[in-house]
Amino acid sequence: MQIRLAFKRMFLGPGKTFAVPMVAGARVRVIDGMVWATTSSSPDDVWLGTGEEHTVKNPGLTVIESVDHSTVELIPPTETDTRGHIMNRYEITIPRAVCNIAAIAMTAITIGLLVVLPAKLGSDTQEARSRLASNVVATTPSPFER
Repeated sequence: MQIRLAFKRMFLGPGKTFAVPMVAGARVRVIDGMVWATTSSSPDDVWLGTGEEHTVKNPGLTVIESVDHSTVELIPPTETDTRGHIMNRYEITIPRAVCNIAAIAMTAITIGLLVVLPAKLGSDTQEARSRLASNVVATTPSPFER
């Protein structure tokens, strides 16, 4: 089981650099230390100290370099619905109704193949066996008829 956190925390030594692709609305927060950050799609560079935060305006590769020992959090963007609850955007390319219909069809096929078909085949063979047994019993003379 994999648990995904809402943020990633990076520990950087002095002069250490890392680059990460980020989307618009993602944030860089400095927990302690001082860092320099820039995003490939933005002409601006930012210096962030302890407790400061920067929101990425355009998607692109963000480069972060530590001036001294620093702890940095990368926070993905969040959206709020009309009631103010935080929710993550998930857009499905196939309409929900099509998925529901496909699920119902697959369930019907599974039930038909695993339940109804064996029951039908089982009842046909039982009827054939009982007919065959009644024919055998009827044609065999009893010991008293001789």
